[in-house]
Amino acid sequence: MGKPKRERGLEDNEAMAVAKNLRVSPQKLNLVAAMTRCEKVEKALAELEFSRKRIAGDVRKCVMSAVANAENNHNLDVNELVIAEAYVGKNLVLKRF
Repeated sequence: MGKPKRERGLEDNEAMAVAKNLRVSPQKLNLVAAMTRCEKVEKALAELEFSRKRIAGDVRKCVMSAVANAENNHNLDVNELVIAEAYVGKNLVLKRF
């Protein structure tokens, strides 16, 4: 009687993590996300750890979550992971008066 099971949107060799409600502008966050695109995970994590941007810690946390998902849920090799996509959407707007 429940609803039918939804098909998985990702391939078998892909993993995903999403970070929502980060309190920073999308333009600033996109600068940090651009550093990690199309790079190996080890290099991206090292860059994020030593980045001077405040939001880099939250991005690093999201990348580590995706790595954990790939390792535990999909049995992928952590040493061969590459960040294929990193994108930023609209953020919440704080109304001030």
